[in-house]
Amino acid sequence: MTDETQKTTEPAEPVEVAAVIAADETGVQAEAAVAVQGNSAIIVAQFADMDTAKVAYEALLEAESKRAIDIDGVLVVNADYQGKIHIQKMTDHTTRNGFLWGAVAGVVIGVIFPPSILASAATVGVAGAIAGKAGNLMKRGAVASELADVIKPGTSGIVALVSITAIDAVKETIPQATEVKAVPVDDETAAAVKEAAKAAGDTTAG
Repeated sequence: MTDETQKTTEPAEPVEVAAVIAADETGVQAEAAVAVQGNSAIIVAQFADMDTAKVAYEALLEAESKRAIDIDGVLVVNADYQGKIHIQKMTDHTTRNGFLWGAVAGVVIGVIFPPSILASAATVGVAGAIAGKAGNLMKRGAVASELADVIKPGTSGIVALVSITAIDAVKETIPQATEVKAVPVDDETAAAVKEAAKAAGDTTAG
């Protein structure tokens, strides 16, 4: 296995590196597309069914609770056979940074997935208020399109906002994933997501 790294003299333009991160006799098990800019990344992982996604969610929850991985938000979703994305209610968790997992990832859902394929816009909370702004910051929707393709009709998934240094650890924690993509977001986008998530969390708490 080779380890390839790309560098650029223009830091304003992120360099995307695509690599197979795990494979077995059935072929590619997980694939990642990673770019080097900003301190946060959005990860979308696909699972064959909801039970497997929930097991992965619990594994990430345990890892974050033990401070083994720096994760700001995680959400479990599934796509029905019409491709509509449904957000699953899971045990929420306050991260070490004070963010609710569901609130942060709910906003990320609003950034990644177009409203037309969300089963219920209400479950996204205040994501719509910043989705356009964050989407523009995220490479004009190209990143969103790439990530949205991961969770295909009839599959389940996890959406997370994590520290860019935690990407490998997250992937290692969810070996059940059939596909994983991680795309970094700039610090301004991450801040916008967290700000909107805090507002959504405060509304939920109230």
